[in-house]
Amino acid sequence: MQDLELWTLDELCDHAFDIFEELASENLSAEDYALYQQHYESRGYADLAIPGEDWVEMMMQDLEPELHYEAQIGLTGENGAPDMVLARILLSREKHESLCHAQWRGQ
Repeated sequence: MQDLELWTLDELCDHAFDIFEELASENLSAEDYALYQQHYESRGYADLAIPGEDWVEMMMQDLEPELHYEAQIGLTGENGAPDMVLARILLSREKHESLCHAQWRGQ
């Protein structure tokens, strides 16, 4: 792992947001996309997490916790409501690996 060129976690969040912004209008319902557009400045978030077993099953390969992260992008809840996760994006920290898979809300 020493020879790999890695994204920092902040860069990985920015990268995930870039992917989300590029693909959201095509993959979210019109209602969810409009809601995101209306509230992203005040309630938008991206969190990084270790990929769960559902990703391992979907990818049919083991994922390395030091290299692979799930970015959850969505809107924070209001008045105690739960957060709305709009997309889960599986990414690699390795800058030259093209791994990128997304699961979108409602799909």
